[in-house]
Amino acid sequence: MRRAQPQRWLASASAALLALLLATPAGHAADKPKEASFGKGKASGAFLTREQLRGCIAQQTRLALQDAELQKDQAALGAAKAELASSGAALKPELEALDRTSADAVNAYNERAAARDQRIDEYEARVPRFNERVETVRIEREAFAKGCDNRRYFEDDEIAIRKGK
Repeated sequence: MRRAQPQRWLASASAALLALLLATPAGHAADKPKEASFGKGKASGAFLTREQLRGCIAQQTRLALQDAELQKDQAALGAAKAELASSGAALKPELEALDRTSADAVNAYNERAAARDQRIDEYEARVPRFNERVETVRIEREAFAKGCDNRRYFEDDEIAIRKGK
């Protein structure tokens, strides 16, 4: 019986050492790839496949570009609106001081007013197109949120996609 005890001790010590090695982070780091997710919420659901991830990255890039374009266009529309307001404010006192007996003065005022009216028409034509683009981006953003937001993926897949693989 004395011989059985050291062998039992050796077997249990070996099992404990093996369990300790498997439980260390270095043992798991090589086995489990790092995870990431889109969005700021808690990631859940199945992992994105590489093709799904490729689509989500492309969609995210498109949305970022569209957002930048929309901001640029919104600033241009704001500047145009401010210019129209200031030109309207400038025409008002001119009309009050207009010498209506002078045909040249009336014609000059009418030309300035007609040019402003044309700029107003151009502005009013741009606004619905801008709003349509905003709606299109909103729909695409909702599609991204539904298909990609808070979905898990492997960082190695993202790195490979960004490298063109």
